[in-house]
Amino acid sequence: MIVNQTVALGFLKTETKIEAKRFYACWLMDDETGTIMIDGSEKIIKYNKKKEEYWLQSPVNYFKEPDTSSNNTKSFSFSFSPNDENSPTSVTRTCGSEIESAHGFRTKRWITTINFFKEKSMVYEEWFVDELPLMRLSDSLESAIKTNFNPEEDTLEIGLFDFSSNIFIQEMDSLVTLEPISGSAIKINFSVFEEPINPKTTLGFEILELYAEPMDTGYFVIPEIYKR
Repeated sequence: MIVNQTVALGFLKTETKIEAKRFYACWLMDDETGTIMIDGSEKIIKYNKKKEEYWLQSPVNYFKEPDTSSNNTKSFSFSFSPNDENSPTSVTRTCGSEIESAHGFRTKRWITTINFFKEKSMVYEEWFVDELPLMRLSDSLESAIKTNFNPEEDTLEIGLFDFSSNIFIQEMDSLVTLEPISGSAIKINFSVFEEPINPKTTLGFEILELYAEPMDTGYFVIPEIYKR
């Protein structure tokens, strides 16, 4: 999945592209959709680039909590207590000594391993940089416009990597005393192992590009050929 996001004061456009790696899944998963928010508008614009269609969605429906009771909905949650036999048995974290280059960023790789019983484990590979000013600015602008569309809720906190090891360990409360990795993540690989060799599940996020350019309001409109 590739997410392309453009944000300016009062404007937000997000496009998500899903590509199936296997031929038989292409007709099920290949898709490219987008969302446009413009401050002062009553509705949020949603569109499908492949079908060349667009529709309007109310902020109430857009920000509605997803229904996870359906059998077709997959969700992930976790909780631990000191006496829980499924709680982590140990947590280790190491930092590489070498400076690595990731999409133009000079960074170091952190590896956090969370071990469970019976050889089960979760492994985070994370690349952090000390400063990422453009990302903080982008998050701030995104939070501002989403809060304007959803004023009844508390100020929205925007975070690209909400499944990082920092978040996971924080949710473990007092079970583990490990200082969070400082700085901003630009890449995260996450793996779940039920045996030592092949991971059962893998996830990954990374910042491919991050740049500033002059504002063009024409970028936040739907092509005329799209049908409603």
